[in-house]
Amino acid sequence: MRHPRPLLTLSLLIPALAACPGDPGDTDGGTTTETGTAADTDTDTTAPTTGEPSAPQLPTDRFFLRIDDTPPPPVVLEMDKAKALEIFGEVAAKDIKLIELDSGPLLDNVLATIQSSCGDKWNVYDDTVKNGDLPVDPQHDCNLTALGKLYDGDPVANDPTKWRTSPQFAMVRLLTMTPRNADVATTVMEDFQYLFSLYDNETVNGLTFSDVLAASLFCGGHELGSVQCTEKLKDSKLDKAHEGDLHTRPFIPVAVLRDALKVTLLASHPNIANSEGKLPVTLYDALMDMQPLSDKLGPVGDHPGLLVPDDADFTTYSDALTPEFKMIATADSNLRRVDGIDASEGAGEMFLSLDAAPLAFDFNDPVKVVIEGIAASPTVDMRMAIAELDTKVPSCVEGNATCAPNLPGSPLGDTYVWSQPEWSLERIIAQAAYDAFKDLDYPFYCFAPGLPCLAGASIGVVDPGWAEFDIQVPNLVSPAPQYLWEMLLDVAQDIIHDPAGNDAFMRDMNGKIVGVEQNTADNLEEGAARPVFALKGVPIGFTAEEMVAQIRPTLQSQAEKIADVILGNYWTSNGRLDFYYRRAADGGTPYLFFVGPDDKRPDADDPSQLAAWDYAKPGFFADPELTDKLSSLTIDGVPDTEHEKYRLPEGESTLFIQDDAGDTYELRFTVPAGADPVEIVVRVRKL
Repeated sequence: MRHPRPLLTLSLLIPALAACPGDPGDTDGGTTTETGTAADTDTDTTAPTTGEPSAPQLPTDRFFLRIDDTPPPPVVLEMDKAKALEIFGEVAAKDIKLIELDSGPLLDNVLATIQSSCGDKWNVYDDTVKNGDLPVDPQHDCNLTALGKLYDGDPVANDPTKWRTSPQFAMVRLLTMTPRNADVATTVMEDFQYLFSLYDNETVNGLTFSDVLAASLFCGGHELGSVQCTEKLKDSKLDKAHEGDLHTRPFIPVAVLRDALKVTLLASHPNIANSEGKLPVTLYDALMDMQPLSDKLGPVGDHPGLLVPDDADFTTYSDALTPEFKMIATADSNLRRVDGIDASEGAGEMFLSLDAAPLAFDFNDPVKVVIEGIAASPTVDMRMAIAELDTKVPSCVEGNATCAPNLPGSPLGDTYVWSQPEWSLERIIAQAAYDAFKDLDYPFYCFAPGLPCLAGASIGVVDPGWAEFDIQVPNLVSPAPQYLWEMLLDVAQDIIHDPAGNDAFMRDMNGKIVGVEQNTADNLEEGAARPVFALKGVPIGFTAEEMVAQIRPTLQSQAEKIADVILGNYWTSNGRLDFYYRRAADGGTPYLFFVGPDDKRPDADDPSQLAAWDYAKPGFFADPELTDKLSSLTIDGVPDTEHEKYRLPEGESTLFIQDDAGDTYELRFTVPAGADPVEIVVRVRKL
């Protein structure tokens, strides 16, 4: 009698399969069992060809089928970066998400680095500065930092004539603009600022133009109330701590710009596509030290990208996974080995999976999955860019009745900012300004009293965010009433294209602007303000422990996919059985199981593909004509309903089956006495 030769133990099988999990064809396509051939006779009657006595001939149509109750050992995978890439392969590693990185802390660090890249004097409050010396010089010097030194195109030369006219410095100037250092000459606020310059010490009613900006932007909703908040900026009532607070606030705070970037530049990128700012980092990205992100988060379709693709001058890199990185994962096996019969070939074996995945991982268990070698405070080198549009975006200044609906969720026409691409610099600035000031309520305040008021402002009185800055002085022009965020965008667009801040208008003796804007030769052309920041060693914003805490649930959500990558091709070594012998449940009674549609068997011609389930009459029958079926899909107390099943009686019994080729076979079973027959004998004969 013959019985199947045991398959490789699971612990040996896994490395063989995992070595190239993405290419099942690399494994042996045929069954690894020793198979017999169903014969019409019990013995081989061929005469020996030598004079030596022949060995006893064993029957070739009888086979042992045994039940092995030994539980399979757990699978242990120990991987460094190189081994992980070897086991998973590039394709699968790119498909496994390692972490959805919250970009918030990273963006905070990026923006803070850019903001301070030309010095940190921009928000210093010196209470000895006289009103007539406002606005103060922010004392930018891009030679003070490694990042700033790159703005002139030469990290050594430090040519102010170049870095002061660079798109990078234009962005720095915008990020560091405060009421105390803002110079809005040549913008829509030109005449408002000019009015204050006409007075002694550039002060009207005890207020400077810096006070006007501080009050109108930051006194609405202030705990002191808008009026008292404004009054405490006057020379006669000056509270220097109060003035220092309001005067040095950036127009666009880093936290606000961070959130605006999430819902614009990041959310609109096809490979990010979420408004929470979650960056999808795959296992492959991490194993390759994040270098693939330069392409993945680079230009895609119409989106110009968050990152600039790597070239000879720059390589995206993260030290998150150190050379000591190691993951040790222990998984329980869902595979069970069964003995069975391929009627046309003989005995064989196959693995069945008790669950959808062949392995059961628990990545949330720090004992079963150990992750080591993540940098204590990971950093990243990245080259970030923001692109602007080719033409200036106008504000809607057609009056409140027309422009009131022009909001982020209901853009008016296709001209204004809310109709522009979310990735554009203009849209990002407008979103940040909207987020910062959408709820601002600043009742009308007259900064320059007169009959009528010479200069006053209100914000949010007509509609939330609707701004009216009014000048009643001959030859001076008020900004058109409009949403505050559109006004700030208009100012920002002028400032960005004049990074040196030296543009000016000529005025006649009556103070009226005449001629064209001066000093524009060093301005950036529309569409050319595309700042590129080559950032080095920027903290990602999470500790190793925090990173691991994010990695675990992300991997657990893909546990079945990971198991399938590692051992999903286990079936390529299965025999192409017609039926097998197994317990119907753990510890339960043994049954014959006819193979079902979901049992995985390799195709005879291409073992990397699953064999088709082509059974015209599945099941076990009492007669060779296959009219009297003894098996059933449903049996009381047996949870399985996918397979034809039959419980063999003690002693001798005969059944009939038809295989997937349409041939009929007689099966004669011998079952020993006892309640738990773990070993039976079957004799197979083709009819």
